Amino acid sequence: MLIALLLSGLHSFSQERWIDESNGKPEVEIGYLHLYNNLNADNYFKFKYRFATDNGDASLGGISLKLNIPTKLKYLDITVGSIIVKGLDLLEYGYVNPQYADNHDYIINGGGIYFGVSPGIKGKILSLTTEFGIGFFSFKEYVSIVNNVTDPFADEHNLKASYGPGAISSVGLGIRIWKLGINPSVVAIYSGGAGASFTFYGFNLPLTLQF
Repeated sequence: MLIALLLSGLHSFSQERWIDESNGKPEVEIGYLHLYNNLNADNYFKFKYRFATDNGDASLGGISLKLNIPTKLKYLDITVGSIIVKGLDLLEYGYVNPQYADNHDYIINGGGIYFGVSPGIKGKILSLTTEFGIGFFSFKEYVSIVNNVTDPFADEHNLKASYGPGAISSVGLGIRIWKLGINPSVVAIYSGGAGASFTFYGFNLPLTLQF
């Protein structure tokens, strides 16, 4: 829906000379985004409960969607995008009954939308791409531990969540043949607000379609 609304406005933008298609046509990217969580590692829960997930080993996978719009400047595009990711290490361990509990649950996921610029060197087949964007991102990391079976006992329910301003950046190599291509890139994402923050890095493997 976001991409459709943007495409519907391209004609009016062109009339106002924001877009110059002599520097290329608008391009859509959709791909697999993989993020690592080790920059947010916290050993506290391992100290409380020996079966707790090491969140530094957790990773997230999901989808990235982006629209690149050429400007009058040959080496600069405008970028609008969105991401959504889910933890690949979601874990529920143990058992719960009326008298005893020995259980651990771990969840991490999130996403966001952003606007930015994409400087790059464009070739007919090969391109060097970069991206710098700001927007609104939200991520959550939930840890639940209930253990009244073995010492040390634990009863933890930690809800860490961010929502608010954030940033995204990337650098990659684009390969295009006719209107189709790929643009593998290295990505970094920051999400803050609500008394919590997350910093991720990873990679994006998108397919591209030029109009």
